[in-house]
Amino acid sequence: MEIHQKRLLIMAGCIALSVTLTSCAESTKENKDSDNVVEKISTVGSTPADEAAESGKATEPVKDKGTTIEPLITKTGGLGDTKEAIEQLRGSDENGQDAGISSYQNNSFLAIYAQDEVNKKNTALSVTLSFEATDTPRRSEKEAMREASSVIPSDAVKVKEFKIDEGRDVIQYESKLLSERLRGWYDLDAANNPKSKSGAFIVILKHDEEGIFSVVVGAGNNP
Repeated sequence: MEIHQKRLLIMAGCIALSVTLTSCAESTKENKDSDNVVEKISTVGSTPADEAAESGKATEPVKDKGTTIEPLITKTGGLGDTKEAIEQLRGSDENGQDAGISSYQNNSFLAIYAQDEVNKKNTALSVTLSFEATDTPRRSEKEAMREASSVIPSDAVKVKEFKIDEGRDVIQYESKLLSERLRGWYDLDAANNPKSKSGAFIVILKHDEEGIFSVVVGAGNNP
């Protein structure tokens, strides 16, 4: 009788041990599966939109990487610069598309553009600074030249000065930067003008008894 009771106790102990081991194994498997899920989630990188949402900030619009704007060859946008580059600094064109001449800053800055046949860019061939459209309608020669220096190519080299008439003085320059930017225009000019020189441009100071009221900057050497 005692032997039979001992056998029953041993069998009960084995069953309990088996149940315990099975429970441990299942618990271990669940923990491993849980670890795998955590690991997978943690490897997913957060996007800028996700980070913005978490911080409460709006995401910035994505810029069109296919659109490129040519760098300026002047200080503030002028002769030889593209229309897109000039309008980044001076705002939108105030004239209609059919006007033939673009106007900026209340008609104080005027530009004539043409698409260069070589570079295929809409580039400024002529720029006019109209002081009469500003609060200071007349400028001294020093003031006018300071304004002009900001709209001519930065590598400009002075060639000569001459007078057209009593109201117009001309300064002629040359620029390698302009020669490259307007290669197609200079090629065409050379075919029609034997005195043409690539990179040449002029600055015309228009004045009266009270001072200089306008500065015209244009490609070529023909005023």
